[in-house]
Amino acid sequence: MNNSNDPLHGVKLEQILTELEKKVGWDKMGELLNIRCFTNKPRLKSSLKFLRTTPWARSRVEILYLKTFCSKHKETGKLIRSILAQNAAVEKTATKPTAFVWPTPKSK
Repeated sequence: MNNSNDPLHGVKLEQILTELEKKVGWDKMGELLNIRCFTNKPRLKSSLKFLRTTPWARSRVEILYLKTFCSKHKETGKLIRSILAQNAAVEKTATKPTAFVWPTPKSK
């Protein structure tokens, strides 16, 4: 995708959270996104730390930002679909850990 058409190009995560907090508020973000860092003692620093290490949560926040502030931008729909497709691809490739099986003792 051409970066000049990307509404998130050059927008830092801290800026995204700050603008969402001003417009939507922590309580509403927690309600809409169902992410604990917004419902349980929300702070900018702790939320940034969590979102930087948790791709699924960051993508939810980015989609909320796009829907809130960039809904009229022509590339927003494409970008949201690509974020959702990336998440789906990651979920498909992520394998669940196998259940633990106790080793059987070898007989002599």
